[in-house]
Amino acid sequence: MAGEGILDKRKKFVLTSQTFSALFLVVSLSAVFYALMHKIHDEGVAHPALLMLLPLPTILWLVLIIPLFMFMAYQADFKGLNPLIPTHYVLIATRCFRAMKDNNFKVSEKDL
Repeated sequence: MAGEGILDKRKKFVLTSQTFSALFLVVSLSAVFYALMHKIHDEGVAHPALLMLLPLPTILWLVLIIPLFMFMAYQADFKGLNPLIPTHYVLIATRCFRAMKDNNFKVSEKDL
C-alpha cells in the first residue's frame, strides 16, 4: 500500500536545455511585465484613467506564464518541444489550456 499514493510518486525534476529556455522566458516575461506595470503606474499619476489598464497586462502575463510552468512540471509530456520556438510555444499553450478547460482547471500528467 505504501508508495502508491499520489504524494509518494515523486518524479525527479530534470534540468534540460528546454527547462532553461522556459525559465529564461519566465524571467523575460516577468521583466517586461514589471516594466509595463511601472510605466502604467508612472503615467497614472498624470492620467488616472490609465490605472484601469492595470488588470490587462496582469491577465496577459498569467496567460503567457502558466503554460511555461506546466511545461516545466510535466516535461515528459512535451519531449522534443522547445518553448523558445514560437510554433512549439503555441503547441504547448494549446495543449495546456485544452487540458485545463476539459478538467475544470485541474490538470494531471495523464491529461496532457
